[in-house]
Amino acid sequence: MMMLTAALLIILSMPLCASMAGTLVWVAHRNETADDDELLKHFLVALIVVMALLWSICRTDAVRMWLNPQLRMEAEIKKNSVYAAVEQFAPGDAKELWTFLGSRMARGETLSQALLEARTFLTQALNERLGFADQKSGLVWGRLAVDTLEELQARDPVLCYRFMATQALDEQESTHALSAQNSAAFQAAVIQLYQAVNAGMQRRGLAPGDEPVAFNDAALEFGAIQTDIEQRFNRSVADAVSQKKLPLTPAVSPDLACSARIYQLQAILKRPQGQAAMLIDSVLR
Repeated sequence: MMMLTAALLIILSMPLCASMAGTLVWVAHRNETADDDELLKHFLVALIVVMALLWSICRTDAVRMWLNPQLRMEAEIKKNSVYAAVEQFAPGDAKELWTFLGSRMARGETLSQALLEARTFLTQALNERLGFADQKSGLVWGRLAVDTLEELQARDPVLCYRFMATQALDEQESTHALSAQNSAAFQAAVIQLYQAVNAGMQRRGLAPGDEPVAFNDAALEFGAIQTDIEQRFNRSVADAVSQKKLPLTPAVSPDLACSARIYQLQAILKRPQGQAAMLIDSVLR
């Protein structure tokens, strides 16, 4: 299709090529007397040269992308740092992300808008593999979760709770509900987490800088945090945020549930690194 477009462009530009070739012949022989056969020969040579130059220009990447918006879109996606990280460390996710971004850009959205709308997919993909990441990367993800919930709660507690329960935002919410700073921090964390998860899948034992942690010790800390939540809020709220799978309809007010989850995550992040990373994985996965 691309070659056909370039060939059609050259055919349509034949009058221009002929004009340029004629100009070259005139400049070269303006002070000479030549017969018609010689001038025709020079004209045809010049025309071939001009057409060859035009064909070469049409074959350059810049012109090919100008002629074919699909190529331009693909090049833009491939250059994006978030997509590049996903493609490098999780090819399966990259295929889904490529399809998602391509479909959104095909209907007129910018790549930046499409990436914002891809937040739900990237969040769910990384939450499922958070346990493979090193502890420091897991804590980065946990702090981002706190910042995100705080922004959503300030905007709409119902939206905040729904995000807690489903880990999902619709396209409009992904684009408008969170600040540019939060979106930038999310994309930076995505790059870090994909790299960390990939390294964790290939590593045996703890990552450099990780701390050993016993499951029972982490469980005791989680119980202590739940007791604090019960004292700070009430038993119903503590029970609501202790569930692994939150119901779509909260048993308590969405605002209270969000406040309790934020408090829970902040308390977890204050624990020793190893325990905090294990509990962040447990809560967010």
